[in-house]
Amino acid sequence: MTIPSVASWLASTVLPLGSLWLLFRVVLRQEQCYGYNRVLLLLAPVVAGLLPLLPRPTLSNWLPTIATAGWPAANTTVALPTLHLAATGAAAWPGWPWLLSVYLLGVAVGLGRLLYQVWQLRRTARQLPREPRPGYVLAYTGGRLPTSSFGRTVFWNEAAELTAAEATTVLDHELAHVRQGHSYDVLWLEAWRAVLWVNPFIHLLLGPLRLTHELLADRAATQASDQPTAAAVYATLLARLATRRAVGGSHFSLLQPFILSFTLTRITMLQSKMPVRRWKQWLALPLLAGLCAVVGQSASAQTAPPPPPVLVPSTAEQRAAQASAEASHVYTYVEQMPQLPGGGGSGAIIRQVSNNFVYPAGAHQEGRVFASFTVMADGSVRDTKIVKGLAPAYDAAVLAAIQKLPRFEPGKQNGRTVAVSFTVPVEFRNKP
Repeated sequence: MTIPSVASWLASTVLPLGSLWLLFRVVLRQEQCYGYNRVLLLLAPVVAGLLPLLPRPTLSNWLPTIATAGWPAANTTVALPTLHLAATGAAAWPGWPWLLSVYLLGVAVGLGRLLYQVWQLRRTARQLPREPRPGYVLAYTGGRLPTSSFGRTVFWNEAAELTAAEATTVLDHELAHVRQGHSYDVLWLEAWRAVLWVNPFIHLLLGPLRLTHELLADRAATQASDQPTAAAVYATLLARLATRRAVGGSHFSLLQPFILSFTLTRITMLQSKMPVRRWKQWLALPLLAGLCAVVGQSASAQTAPPPPPVLVPSTAEQRAAQASAEASHVYTYVEQMPQLPGGGGSGAIIRQVSNNFVYPAGAHQEGRVFASFTVMADGSVRDTKIVKGLAPAYDAAVLAAIQKLPRFEPGKQNGRTVAVSFTVPVEFRNKP
C-alpha cells in the first residue's frame, strides 16, 4: 500500500464513522436499547476501517447482458482490469514520507499511552489489599481510589459512607461491569483511537460507550433488587454520591467508576418508562447500504468481466440477419474472446500494455486515463482512442503502448471471426 493510499484510506473513514456516531447521537441515545447501542459503538470503527477497502456495488455487476434474437450484443466495450502505473521517486511529492511519519508517530504514542495506563492500573491493584471472590477480586482502596472496576478487579472504597443495602447495590453495579467485560470494550476503542487518531469522530465514541456501560450496569443493579421502588432508591443514591470527587492519576481514565459518570442522564433513564422503538434500530441497515455505495472502492477494476451474452434461439431468417450484422459489427462480448498469442486472458493484455508503456519524462500528475481499442476480425489492433484523458503526454503514452500490441487471435461468434472492442483503464500514481 502506497503512502497516498494510506492517506486516502484515513480520509475515507471520516464519513462512515461520522454517520454512525450521528445515528447514535440523534436517533439512539435516548432509547433503552443499551445492548444494541454498545454493539453499534464497538463496531463503528471496524465498519469505518473496512468500508473504504470494499468494492462499491453497482447495478451492472448484478445484471447479465442479454442479446435478443437478430440483434448483436450491446454496443459497449470490454472493461479490462485497471493498469496501475507509478512515477519515479523524483517525481513524487516529498511531503508524503513526512506525513506518514507523523501518522505512525501518533499511532505509536496512542498505543504506548494505552499500554502504560494498563500497566499502572495493574501495578496499583497489586499494591492494594485484595480479597479473591468467585468471578472477581475485591481490592480495598482505603479512600485512595473511588469505587470502580477494571477487568476482573473491583476497587472498593471502604471509607465511603454507605449502608449495607447501598453497598450491595453499588457492588452489583460494579460486578455488572466485570461480568459484561466493559473494561475490554474501553481497551478496544482506545486501540482504535490510536489507529484512527486523525479522524475526529473516533474521539467522540468513548463518551457514548461509557454512558452505555453505566446504563447497562444500572439496569443490572436495579434488577438484582426485588423491591418495587428499587429504581427510585437507586436514583437517590446516585444523586447523593455524585457530589463526591474522584481522585487519581491519568491512568484511572480506564476505570469504570460508580460516581461522576453521567449522573443526570442515568437518573433520567432510570425513571423513563418509554418503550424501545425498534424501528430506529433498523435505520442502521439503509445507512450502511448507502455508505457502501458512497465510500467503497470502484468495483470496475476489481471484478471479472460479466458473463457472455445469453442468445435467444432464432429462426433461419433471424440467423441470416444476425450473420450479416456480425460481419460489420464491433462486439462487446463474444463466445470466444480475442486472445494474445499464448493466451492469458485480460491479465495478459494488461501486462503487455504495461511492458510497452514508456512513462512521460518529468510527468508527476495523478489520475486515470481511459483508452479503447478494437481487435479486428483479422486480429489486428485498430481504432485506438482516448475515452477520457488526463493530459496530452499521458494520453499519447497510453495510445503508443496499446498500438504496440501484437496481432491477436481474433474473437469468434457463432463460429465466425468478429471485431471486439476493449477499454483499458490506466491509473497513474506517484510513489516515493
